[in-house]
Amino acid sequence: MSLRKQFMRGFKLAVLYGFYPHRLGFCGPQKGSEKDVLLNYLFGKRVSEKKVRKILEGFKAAFFYYKLIARSNNIKDPFDERVVKAYWIGNQLLEKVPVDSLRRMIVEEFSKPGLLPLKLAKEKARRIPFKSKPHHSFHVLAIGSVTGRIILEGKLLDLCRIGWGKVIEYKQLKGENGLIIEYQNLQDKNKKYFLGKPKPKFVFLDKDLVPKVKRGDMVSTHWGHIVQTLNKRDLVNLKKYTQITIDSLSS
Repeated sequence: MSLRKQFMRGFKLAVLYGFYPHRLGFCGPQKGSEKDVLLNYLFGKRVSEKKVRKILEGFKAAFFYYKLIARSNNIKDPFDERVVKAYWIGNQLLEKVPVDSLRRMIVEEFSKPGLLPLKLAKEKARRIPFKSKPHHSFHVLAIGSVTGRIILEGKLLDLCRIGWGKVIEYKQLKGENGLIIEYQNLQDKNKKYFLGKPKPKFVFLDKDLVPKVKRGDMVSTHWGHIVQTLNKRDLVNLKKYTQITIDSLSS
């Protein structure tokens, strides 16, 4: 695959996974027309790549992870598809990120103006388990919001992490299109996380963004919406690195 194509696919993946929390106002720049720009980009309209990149660089937490993963794997562009997928889904690139580099990134990057106080960033970094990987599940459960726009706790943790499930049927809820999927909720018992037994769950579906979904497909979810269909490898990796996070924090 050409570097150009690798970049474009990673670019779109970053927008797809960042779009729903951005629309809710939880992350990314919120002062201008950023939501319209990202939506137009997803719909295939002509949008300046430079403008989209600038918006994505404003997703402070995600972008710092992209840079860390890319640097640890000698990959030039942090929006390379392999890098973006490593953070949101998980892949072998995460294995090459030393935990000391992860701790250092949290102290140096997450303590910048408008983010965490330096003392808090240092405390979070100090408490990071040795087996931690720079996966989105790690950020949700171990770090939380660095902008302070939302307090991630309780049921919000499950909404924020990238979930997965098997499509059972199409359904509408209050006029909105959606799917019933077989889904494992994240649960917390005595401050130890675990995934519950699979149960039916309604999630919203934007057919313009995820048009080819059928019964039996495995899909990923973010903030109550379908993000994409998952192939076998991506499903295995998403489960694997989510479980690594859960195990490392619950041991």
